[in-house]
Amino acid sequence: MKPQDLCDIDDLATSLVVDVFLGLNTHKMNIEHTGMYKCKSDLKPIIDMFIKNQSMEKAFDSFWNKKYIPDHLFNASYKKLVKDHIGRYMGMFYLDSGFQIEPCYRYSLENKVGGKVNATSYWHKGGIIKRLVGCVAELTEKEEDEILHVGKNDFSVMYSCRKKCAQLWLGPAAYINHNCLANCKFVANDKGTAYVKVLRDIKPGEEITCFYSANYFGENNGNCECSSCEKLCKGAFKTNEKQPKLRRYNFRQTRGHTNTYRSPDKSKKSETLLGSPYTKIIPKTRGLDLDQVSKITRKENEIGGALWPTTISVIVANMY
Repeated sequence: MKPQDLCDIDDLATSLVVDVFLGLNTHKMNIEHTGMYKCKSDLKPIIDMFIKNQSMEKAFDSFWNKKYIPDHLFNASYKKLVKDHIGRYMGMFYLDSGFQIEPCYRYSLENKVGGKVNATSYWHKGGIIKRLVGCVAELTEKEEDEILHVGKNDFSVMYSCRKKCAQLWLGPAAYINHNCLANCKFVANDKGTAYVKVLRDIKPGEEITCFYSANYFGENNGNCECSSCEKLCKGAFKTNEKQPKLRRYNFRQTRGHTNTYRSPDKSKKSETLLGSPYTKIIPKTRGLDLDQVSKITRKENEIGGALWPTTISVIVANMY
């Protein structure tokens, strides 16, 4: 799927499904996007009926209406792409999905209003959460300039060291939040998507999380607000010394960020951290490269088999 098509279709799918289900307006790639569907009560019955009959065909027939689909997407050439992507979000309502997107009121830089992914069934170590997927679209430098706007819609971009380009990361997996003792990880495949692998047993009601990198929220994750940092009095909850100044953080990486990967200044020891108000800070030379994530060897810590990652190449992933 082309980057602009993925942006448009993801905006549509989140408007039709996530926003209606959560009762709030989530992030959109179109910075001029306003509430397309003010009368969300018309859409809620479609979701309710799908939960009962589990028929994606019937649900999509209800969604595929000029009342809901923008003119430029309401044609035969886009119908399958739209159906597939709406299906990815509707996937959380299948009886066997094992997860659900829910409101999140934890993170201050999201003004305490965001999204998270919670388990709705037991997941065992080594399992694959098949319906929790992310879609990837490669960006040229021109497309970065045309599509991404710093601090506005750069909340879900990763950088591929292997392909040496920025990539959009959209879909239900983009709602997975970071945790320093994460219970899952992202694994890339060759079909333009990535899936989620379970690192330790997860109980119903527990949040599904992934580890972004050791310096994703400032140096040594000094600004991290995850639940593990709160319990261990680390990150933003550390009180025995002055905390690093909070900066705006970013999940999507803009051209300003990716340029540092294309031509890094190896003579500089310090790293400039940039970001947007939606997600987490990405350092210049550290992070997680989704292309390599499944190949990285990491030592398990003693807390429930969670993994402590070593310093690795570069990406971004989450959330919201």
